[in-house]
Amino acid sequence: MPVNRADVEEDPQSGLAAEPRRINVAISPDTVRALELVIELEGVTLTEALRRLVGYGDFVYRAVRERGEQLLLTGTDGTREVVVL
Repeated sequence: MPVNRADVEEDPQSGLAAEPRRINVAISPDTVRALELVIELEGVTLTEALRRLVGYGDFVYRAVRERGEQLLLTGTDGTREVVVL
């Protein structure tokens, strides 16, 4: 089956193209709702919604856990710190 080149990302370790992997996972109802929200608001496929949410989570996780950075959300109600457990 041909691979859509837009779906192939470069492996940061080797610099070579990493082929997409298909995985099966069980997700919670909260995760389903989060995916449905992204699908509805951004008009994307389930696969793209999952990629986006995983990407956002990866960004937050690495910032807080790997680099020890503080993540703050600032809005009309003030500023809150994001705590990653």
